[in-house]
Amino acid sequence: MCKNLFLQMLLTAVSQSGHIFKIELSELDSLVNSNQLSSLSSILSSQGSLAVTSLPKDYSQAVRNIKRSAPACLEQLNYPQFYLPDGSQRRTFASGSDEQEDYPDCIREDSETVAKHLDTVDVLMSRLIADIAGPENLVWKTQNDQNVRNFSTALFKDHIHVYKPVEGLNDDSGYAAPFHTDNGLLLMITPFQEHPLQMKNKMGEIVETGEIGEDAVLILLASGLPQWLLRGTKSSSKFFPVPHAVPSLVNDVSSRTVFARMKVVPMDAYPSNLAAEEKKDRNLFEQFFHDVKQAGSEELCPIKKPAHQQLALESSWSALKTEECSHSQAYCWMNCLELPTTCPQSPVQCSNSDSKPCCTDTVTEDCEAMDQSCHWECQASNDTTEDKFCNGYGTDMYMQGFTASGNGKDACVILLFKSWVLDTRTKFGLGCVGVILLGVAVEGMLCLRRQLQGRRILLRISGVTRRVSIVLLFGLNIASGYLAMLVAMTYSVELFICMVIGLVVGHAIFNTEAAVGESVDPCCASQAIAHTNDAKQHEAENMSA
Repeated sequence: MCKNLFLQMLLTAVSQSGHIFKIELSELDSLVNSNQLSSLSSILSSQGSLAVTSLPKDYSQAVRNIKRSAPACLEQLNYPQFYLPDGSQRRTFASGSDEQEDYPDCIREDSETVAKHLDTVDVLMSRLIADIAGPENLVWKTQNDQNVRNFSTALFKDHIHVYKPVEGLNDDSGYAAPFHTDNGLLLMITPFQEHPLQMKNKMGEIVETGEIGEDAVLILLASGLPQWLLRGTKSSSKFFPVPHAVPSLVNDVSSRTVFARMKVVPMDAYPSNLAAEEKKDRNLFEQFFHDVKQAGSEELCPIKKPAHQQLALESSWSALKTEECSHSQAYCWMNCLELPTTCPQSPVQCSNSDSKPCCTDTVTEDCEAMDQSCHWECQASNDTTEDKFCNGYGTDMYMQGFTASGNGKDACVILLFKSWVLDTRTKFGLGCVGVILLGVAVEGMLCLRRQLQGRRILLRISGVTRRVSIVLLFGLNIASGYLAMLVAMTYSVELFICMVIGLVVGHAIFNTEAAVGESVDPCCASQAIAHTNDAKQHEAENMSA
């Protein structure tokens, strides 16, 4: 009773002070095990965040070591760096439970120590959230696996971020990462007292974290929990997805390093609780992760925001899409694209074939979208593509109409199969030859079918064998015809011309004497429609055979 009364008083004090709620690890363990959750439930519904403190000494020492060693470590290993909205830069190491990558040797031991203690906190938070929401509401399945999973079995992605300030910046009123709400389920971040994270509670008030020491971990609810997994349930209102931001770094801080873990589910996962089953609508996590709109409607009393902050809340691009990319890739337009290896020490930019900026997680306005030519390139030099046949990234369809090859800034054509990327002149030339041969083969198979069905060839084959052969040839003809159609749909000028040439050459060789059919499909263009008398004659011949 006294413990609950003390927590209620502490909750009231925190709500009025604008500071994050703090609870010791042992106290959190005690409350979860005793199912005394009323105070913590109030915190998660109004604040959406808390700080778990008094973690073991090896954890706090590991956090200090990572803060000291990670900046030089990631730079030495040439991990990618990006410009943020205020002009500062961020380097990132990424790993995940589904695709684990070893931590860099220079910080491996300390990273493993931090990850081990985050596992402990994760178990407690998973139990806490399950007790508040009801375990029956936190279940999900995947399209490839119908086994029921729950919140505690979710995946996670670990990131080590190193921020560096803009040279000469003395104004700390801007933001390196504007206010945004992550689209995962739960976020855990190590604190950085010298340049603390800022958050907003449900009333839109700033929540400070500067007093949180290195023996703690910050817990932030993400939008995927209430707005995706618990959508349609009464428990969704019990969790507030907290907006958070990183203020601009000023020159008195040389760098800012944090270890972050986000709980996620596979991209093909969908909620399988009772509310979701009744709607019979498989709301895939991939669709939510990419398309969720964060308009700041969760705030009861919104405060006026600068334009760039408002954009970050309203734009789906600001949802930090890079969380799903591997360390050698970054989010550019609608894909995780490979980063260039020719400029490891220079910033990179996402640009299209006209050198205009494409939309990324930090570039959200005055940028190009729906442009398959978007790619990462070294910011220092834009002329390196002049000698390239294409930009190295594949597309199976040019989305802006017929496009000629040879522009080093355009995407490369994917010819039918994922591995067939025509990224050099030699490959493209061989692809053109193959397309011509495909067109010839389509017409050749039509001729072969006609000859076989008219009993002009293979006379010794009769009955079921002949019928099966005709059916198989028809199947091959249909398949090759649709392959020809897919080639034309790439909207590559050269491949389209080669397809037409192949069909014309094949028709000239095999089918100029054939009757004209009614269809212009590649699979059936030269198939004549038999007249009634011809049909009767063929039927009589088949019966006599």
